[in-house]
Amino acid sequence: MPEKFLFPFLIAFFSSFFLLSAVTAVGRRFVFSRIESGRSHKSIPRLGGVALVVSFLVAVVLNGDLALSGQLYGLIAGSCLVLVFGIWDDLSPVDWKSQLLFQSGLAVLLFLSGMRAWVLTNPFGDPWFLYPEASVWPSLLVGIFFTLLIVNAMNWSDGVDGLLGGVSLSAFVTLFFVSLRPEVGQPAIAILAAVFAGLSLGFLVFNVPPARLLAGTTGSYFLGFGVAALALFSGAKIATTLLVLSVPVLDACFVIFSRIRAGQSPFHGGDARHLHYRLRQRGWSDRAIMILYTAVSVISGAVALLVPAAGKAFFLLALAAGFIFLAYGLGTPTDVNKKI
Repeated sequence: MPEKFLFPFLIAFFSSFFLLSAVTAVGRRFVFSRIESGRSHKSIPRLGGVALVVSFLVAVVLNGDLALSGQLYGLIAGSCLVLVFGIWDDLSPVDWKSQLLFQSGLAVLLFLSGMRAWVLTNPFGDPWFLYPEASVWPSLLVGIFFTLLIVNAMNWSDGVDGLLGGVSLSAFVTLFFVSLRPEVGQPAIAILAAVFAGLSLGFLVFNVPPARLLAGTTGSYFLGFGVAALALFSGAKIATTLLVLSVPVLDACFVIFSRIRAGQSPFHGGDARHLHYRLRQRGWSDRAIMILYTAVSVISGAVALLVPAAGKAFFLLALAAGFIFLAYGLGTPTDVNKKI
């Protein structure tokens, strides 16, 4: 029934809308704002993620179609941990080692709660089975790597207004339709994807350039954690997720490679190497960058849903080639060591 998925979406959207409105008002009046270098605003509230996590918990508690399970408990527990850690980092920035340790802990939590990668799609043949019941290590390592990649790609994309909300909405809508496919048959995951899509849309209302509110560490970690969790549930949506988030993921890989080649730590911190900053240096407006990222995510989501596996692989290769061409075509950033 459509209302089974529509109501959770609407509850998440309206609850996030009202809570985000409250956070915007409170953040401007009190101390919950920060000067954001690299943005056009002088100071902007950055605790939008708090409203997103609270809205998620409200939507889950009010939903009678979600049976409490180990996976759902893991998702709720992880969201609460993100809330605490994110507020800490938003108010007093945490060093990269602590952030990486926390992200790894989230990945282990997902694994222990039952969200494990047990099969990886092979576009040119039989799938690759990880057999977590025989040995936990392959599945655990894939889960940790995937979670770290998605959380950081989403976190780093939150450097230009509208990017995080746009790509998140595209990802959750795609995961919603994938979960409803007969061969997947996961209505509970579809409900959760609908909830996250409602949250993403509610946040996007406030984050479209020029943004009135930022997600902060809490919001970017939470949305990245949500994407990783839903993708790892039964391990059947990892390739789809990587395709939908192809631009943020490719950007993350490119920046890490560039830092290593420059003799820096891959966890060096925000700098001007990211594609969205380089496009801005070339005169692109924040709105144009947001439209580009969101459009590519929407097209990638459509390809993930409608194109056979081999076609998806060739599409991803074409995207990667286009990204590399664009990244090198933009030239060296004016100041790669400038903190953003």
